[in-house]
Amino acid sequence: MMNAPLHVDTLIRNGTILTMDEGRRVFTDGFIAIKDGSILAVGEDRLCEFTADEVISAEGQMVMPGFANAHNHLVQSCFRGYNDDRWPVLDIPAAVRALIQQLFLMAGAMDEERTYKIVRLHALEMLKLGYTATHDEHFTNVRKDSVDGSWRAIEESGMRGYLCRCIANSKSVPEEGHERSDAGLLEIERLGAKFNSDRISVAGGFLNFNFLADPEDMRRIRQGCDQLGVAFGIDMTDNSRGAALKARGFEGGQVEYYRSFDLLEEPIYAGKAVNVQPHEFDILKEHDCRVSPVPVLRFFDATGISVDEFLKRDMLPAIGTDAPLVSDSQNPFEVMRLMILAQNVNVKARVAAGGERPAREHWLTAEKCLEMATLGGARTLFMEDKCGSLEVGKAADLVMVDMRKVEAQPGYDGRRGPGALVWGGQTSMVDTVFVAGRKLVDGGRSTLWDEELVVAEANDVLREIAEETGLYDYLPNRTAGSEFRGWSYI
Repeated sequence: MMNAPLHVDTLIRNGTILTMDEGRRVFTDGFIAIKDGSILAVGEDRLCEFTADEVISAEGQMVMPGFANAHNHLVQSCFRGYNDDRWPVLDIPAAVRALIQQLFLMAGAMDEERTYKIVRLHALEMLKLGYTATHDEHFTNVRKDSVDGSWRAIEESGMRGYLCRCIANSKSVPEEGHERSDAGLLEIERLGAKFNSDRISVAGGFLNFNFLADPEDMRRIRQGCDQLGVAFGIDMTDNSRGAALKARGFEGGQVEYYRSFDLLEEPIYAGKAVNVQPHEFDILKEHDCRVSPVPVLRFFDATGISVDEFLKRDMLPAIGTDAPLVSDSQNPFEVMRLMILAQNVNVKARVAAGGERPAREHWLTAEKCLEMATLGGARTLFMEDKCGSLEVGKAADLVMVDMRKVEAQPGYDGRRGPGALVWGGQTSMVDTVFVAGRKLVDGGRSTLWDEELVVAEANDVLREIAEETGLYDYLPNRTAGSEFRGWSYI
């Protein structure tokens, strides 16, 4: 510290600092010094020698790296509440087909400006929940400019983004959403030139093998992304549990299938990694595939998540929400506790089938969930060199959580700490959010946008789209003068 300049832009003092550094140090009374968007120093508050343009007291607060929503579909934020319409989900492939029908019904009416207003609402929500980075898989390509509006909202929000433009051309999506792989690669190139920056990384890819009519397109897309110098990603999901691959004459699992097309030669974003066969975890490890399970979905199919299979291989997965269409609650604290419960569901099923329980060190804990939601998310989104931990030289991407709130009490002099945060944490506790040293949320409110205006404009746009497309024919009627599920609305 002796050679460091004494005056910085922002100084956060007297907080509990969860560094997520290699030693997983926690400064119970610590400070962070921020200059030019980066962390200049972090340590014990009693050793702090800095002055600053802004000094923030973090007394009673937990300061940690920002959360990363590592599996998301940004435009699907317009479907919040959809789970109520489709529940109970007894057949996941059928549920996905119904979802695609309604999603593409709207996609033709979602131009750049409308999509911008819809996704801006989602970005605002994520920031207020403590997310500093997000993933996206955009595959509704009826309107080519729709993705521009979506990613413009993320760019303007100040968040980081690993934003993947997917190519689709099989019967899994309506004809109007089809495109050839070469045309899709040209779009990925265009979007990369427009949006790539220090905060945003444009990637290319596809959802899964079911969304491409010609399997060789998988190889073409991978090679095309390599030639463009952009990242490559797959939403590695096989809801058929191998049946779709057998219909293609392939007897192995999906990870083996992708490897047979040379897709794993370099590290890739491997999405949810759903229905991975036991031996395929070694393949994921060998090829440094970055995964982000979505716990809420694994309650839909009652499979849970084999988190221990990753942990015993020293893999740190991320955590994703899969947009409000799938997980109406985007609460990162809720997602972390659902991850713990999803592992429990999976283990119980394995034991009931004659398997063994994981070793104690491979069970999820509050600390490990926090690592997954921060450092794991940054790594899965290929951002670990910039963020994910609070270390000197990394970007000042952090969230301050007020542990004095009643939701986190009693605190037992800090002994509950991370446990209370994961098992009982609420988004109302998120006080301040920084990305690259820029304060995006202060006192729980956006510093960039008029929140009421963002909400109003998104609702106006969605009302227009619903009326134009006939979406209201699919939605329950809970307006005045209607009856629904035995309730009368007056």
